[in-house]
Amino acid sequence: MIVLWKGLGIAAPSAGFSMLFLAWLFSLGILLPASRAGAAEAPAQITLEQALSEALDRNPTLSVERREIDIAKGTRRQAGIYPFNPEIEAEGGAGRARDRVEADERRGINTQSVGISQTIWLKGQRGLRVRGAEAGVLRAQSLVEDAERQVVADTLKTYSDLLVSQERVSLAREILGVVRQVQDAAQKLFEGDAVPQLDVFRSEVEVRKAENRLVVEERTLAVAQRELALLIGRAVEQSLRAVAPTPVLAQPQGDIDALRNQAFARRPDLNAARAAVQAGQAEVDLVKAERFFPELKVGLKYEAARDFDAVSQSGLLTLSVPLPLFNRRDGDLDRARAEVTRHEAQVELARRRIEKEVSTAVQQVAASRQIVGRYVESILPQQERNFRLLREAYAIGEIRITDVFVGQREFIGDREAYLEAVGALNAATAELYRAVNARP
Repeated sequence: MIVLWKGLGIAAPSAGFSMLFLAWLFSLGILLPASRAGAAEAPAQITLEQALSEALDRNPTLSVERREIDIAKGTRRQAGIYPFNPEIEAEGGAGRARDRVEADERRGINTQSVGISQTIWLKGQRGLRVRGAEAGVLRAQSLVEDAERQVVADTLKTYSDLLVSQERVSLAREILGVVRQVQDAAQKLFEGDAVPQLDVFRSEVEVRKAENRLVVEERTLAVAQRELALLIGRAVEQSLRAVAPTPVLAQPQGDIDALRNQAFARRPDLNAARAAVQAGQAEVDLVKAERFFPELKVGLKYEAARDFDAVSQSGLLTLSVPLPLFNRRDGDLDRARAEVTRHEAQVELARRRIEKEVSTAVQQVAASRQIVGRYVESILPQQERNFRLLREAYAIGEIRITDVFVGQREFIGDREAYLEAVGALNAATAELYRAVNARP
C-alpha cells in the first residue's frame, strides 16, 4: 500500500485510512479476495444422451411448436359438435276492430304464436368435418415430430462442435507447452554459446503466437457452449463440457437402401404431407355434399287468435330447404380439388427430397470417414514422430531452430486439419441422422 501511494507521488496515509480505502475498493469490485479472484466455476459435464433428452424436454422452439397440437385438437373437438342450435320464435299482436252489424261497437282482437325449429344436416357433413379435423391433428403431430427431428440433429451438430472445440483448446495448450519447451532449449543452447540469441527471440515470438491461438480457441469454445445451452434450454451463461470417449459421433448402421427405407417409414414431414392430402380429400367430399340440398330446417308452431267472439287455435309443421339455383359452390370444389393435387405433389416432392438427403449424407459420411481414418492411421503418428525427432535434434544442436519451426507448423497444420475433418464427419453424421429421423 505504501508503494502504491509513493508511486503516485503522495505521502503515505495513515493505517486507518488505508483500511477504509481498501474496503472501498472491495465494495466497488475493483479488488477481489484472493480466494474469489482465482476461483473459476467448473464447467457442468453433460453427455450426448443428456443433451438430447434436455433438448426434447426444454427446447424453446419445441415449446412453441407443441402448442399447435392443442390448437388442432380444439378444431377437432369443435368439428364434432353440432353447429346448429334450436331456434325459438314468438309472435303476438293486439288491436281493435269495428263490428259490421253494430258499427258503433268496437271490440278487441289479438293473436299469439310460438314455435321451435331445428336445422338438420342431410349429407353427413358432421362426419366429413370430423374426418378433416382428425387429419389436421395428425398433421400437427407430424409437424411437431418433424421439429423434434430438426432439434435432435441440431443438438448432435452443436454437441459435436463443442467436442471439437474442446479438442482444439487441448491442442492449443499442447502446442503452447511444446513451444515453451523449444524456448527453454533455445535459452540453454544460447547460454552454452551453441546458438545465437536470435533463436531465443524467435522462440519467444512463437510462444506469443501460441498464447494468442489459445485465447482464440477458448473464445470459440465459449460460443459453442452457449449454442448448446440455448438448444437444451439451459442458461446461456452456464459453462458446459461435453463428455464422450471420442470426438467422433457414432454413425447409423445399414446400407443406403436400408437407410432410405428407414427414412420413408420414419420421416414425419412425409407423414404430414400425407395427412394434408387426407384433410384436403375430406374438404372435397364436404363441398360435394353441400352442393345440393345439404340441410333441412324443420319447425313446429302453435298459433292462437281471438277475433270478436271467435277463438281459434292451430298447430303447424314447417319445412325449409335451400334451393341450389345460384350458388352451387363450383369455385369451392375447384379450389378443394386443386389443393388435393398440390398436397399430392408435395408428398412426391418430400419422397424425392428424402432420397436426395439420404444419398448425399451417406456419401459425405463415407468420404469423411476415409479422410479421418487416414489421419488417425498414418498422418498424425508420422507427424508426431517427425516433430519429436526435430525437437530432440535441436536440443543437442544438430539442426537450426528454423527447421523446428517448419516442422512445428506442419505438425499444427495436420492436427488442425484432422480436427476439421472430424468436424466435417460429425456434421455429415448429424445430417444422416436428420435424414433418417434417428439418433445415436
